[in-house]
Amino acid sequence: MRVWDIHPGYLSGQSLLGEHSEIHALYSIITEHKRGYSSHPETKRWNDHLNLLVLRHNLLVREMTIRDFKHLSPLGFAEYIDKEEQCNPVSYIDLPSAQFEILHQKYQAKGQRGRIPLPLYGTEFWAQHKYSVMSRGYQYYKEMQSFMNNRPNLPIIQDNNLIVKIQNFMKIPVSEKALGNVILHLWGYFKNEASPEEKRHLFDLNNFSEKMKLLYDMSIKYQKNYLLHSTIFADIFIMVKRERRKGICSH
Repeated sequence: MRVWDIHPGYLSGQSLLGEHSEIHALYSIITEHKRGYSSHPETKRWNDHLNLLVLRHNLLVREMTIRDFKHLSPLGFAEYIDKEEQCNPVSYIDLPSAQFEILHQKYQAKGQRGRIPLPLYGTEFWAQHKYSVMSRGYQYYKEMQSFMNNRPNLPIIQDNNLIVKIQNFMKIPVSEKALGNVILHLWGYFKNEASPEEKRHLFDLNNFSEKMKLLYDMSIKYQKNYLLHSTIFADIFIMVKRERRKGICSH
């Protein structure tokens, strides 16, 4: 039984579907007070964090949607992470940095991979998450850029502090203002190649999710691997929160 603590974009199709099944099993065990697996470490760490478990499930579903997997099993409802949950997150069975090493070995042996390549160094991890961080607020993006400019580029398996720092930003709700800025940044990758019709279509759309879907399709069409390997697309196939947000921990 395993729920990963890294973005589901890194998971192979088999791992993605496997975790989805495990989350449903955990939710059933916890909410229905089943005795089987009640003492399992994975059950124990989610027992008081059902809202976070549902959020993890929903992120998996968005990743499944990107990969054209059908999903017919919704799980509860979680809108956002409140201050208490963010400041007191679930404990780790394996640190996120160690989880990358586990997946590296597993996928190398089985010839598997996820939508997003497993990072080898911290700079790669940051590059894969930077538009997700920007969508929470440009100030967070600038903070991370400054942070990255003043530190060594460590192997990802030695840089758990970086992983957790970026993941803390990822807990902040997306804002419409910040996402509008991200869309303009993403459009910059296509503006010299896209047709006038594509540009008009993008800026005529009123729905952020539809804009992100179009930008993802254009990333495939124009072979923009840098964007295809970003976490942003799974993060934004949702109804975007407005500027309302609860207090967050200091970073």
